[in-house]
Amino acid sequence: MALFRVAAKGYIRHMKQLSHMPAATITKIALGVALLAAATGLAFASWIDKGAAIFMATVESGLAWCF
Repeated sequence: MALFRVAAKGYIRHMKQLSHMPAATITKIALGVALLAAATGLAFASWIDKGAAIFMATVESGLAWCF
């Protein structure tokens, strides 16, 4: 068991310490992620609602081969 204690001390000594990040930065990142998730969800919901019509429009114009 002494081997594990020595290895653990060396491992902990070489770990990087967490850098301090201000709360404002964390809030901005969280808000950005939430807005990106909302925009992605809205786009997916729109695709589910209008996807067939969009695909049929591309078929009629010959652009469906690009998919």
